[in-house]
Amino acid sequence: MKEEQNKEKIILDLCGGTGSWSKPYRDAGYRVMNLTLPNFNVEEWEEFTYVAEEIIRKNKVYGILAAPPCTMFSIARNDKTALKPRDLKGGMKTVNACLNIIHECLYNPYRVSENNLKFWALENPHTGYLKRFLGNPPYIFDPSDFGDNHSKKTALWGMFNEPKKTTKGKVLKGDKNNYIKSVEKYFDEKKHLIPEGYKEKTGLSMRTIVRSITPQGFAKAFFKANQ
Repeated sequence: MKEEQNKEKIILDLCGGTGSWSKPYRDAGYRVMNLTLPNFNVEEWEEFTYVAEEIIRKNKVYGILAAPPCTMFSIARNDKTALKPRDLKGGMKTVNACLNIIHECLYNPYRVSENNLKFWALENPHTGYLKRFLGNPPYIFDPSDFGDNHSKKTALWGMFNEPKKTTKGKVLKGDKNNYIKSVEKYFDEKKHLIPEGYKEKTGLSMRTIVRSITPQGFAKAFFKANQ
């Protein structure tokens, strides 16, 4: 019965990439629409048009997850060796595209109390420059806060129930050789979350893709708090 009800709940996964953040919703029977910007193919563009003209207008969206690329906002980016110069304005185009979709959902209907959008969240690395544009994030987490032996401090902006952290955020390192092995093991364990053909489609390295995958410990905790 619950899965039947979940089918009526639409989750927009904006810039969703591998779809790892929305996976718990998909597994629970929600209708998840992964709209990766700006690399639309024809089918994705038609789907996006349908979403914009039908689902959003009819107040059908239940939740929105947004993960715009952090390339231009990354502090780790080496501006001297990067193939393209840092372009904050360009990076904000995708962020604003996500925010525009979120805002369109919030505009309808005119009676705010009847709006069906229950939550939205936008994520980016905490140490990046996106804070200059969106302000300080209300929620910060590390994958290790949810049992993942991996460290990548991440910021969340939006309207959502905060997922409850399950651990104290400690990453097991050990000596150098064991640490290297644990990192290799971590990457091997995450490869199954990469959709078939995703690497070829994006042209990204396997390491970059795996680094971008939303940790399932966090994804499940977020789902539990926002369902």
